[in-house]
Amino acid sequence: MDLRRVAANYVVMGERRMINHVVEIMGSRVVNYYPLEGEIALTEWLGGTIEIREGKAYRIIGGKDGSPSREELLTQE
Repeated sequence: MDLRRVAANYVVMGERRMINHVVEIMGSRVVNYYPLEGEIALTEWLGGTIEIREGKAYRIIGGKDGSPSREELLTQE
């Protein structure tokens, strides 16, 4: 199974909101997250916000200026 590494301006997990973080995903689970401290090879910059819930990662899209937001599942089912 391949490791997918994504980064965003914000990673939210419960009440924690972390700035400029990397999320590592393997298959259907988030396996690690940590601060982005420099350029990391093979890392996708998604920007915006990634939310981690129950071990899965979701990209939060939209939601600015009163428009509804939507989610994109980043981990596989």
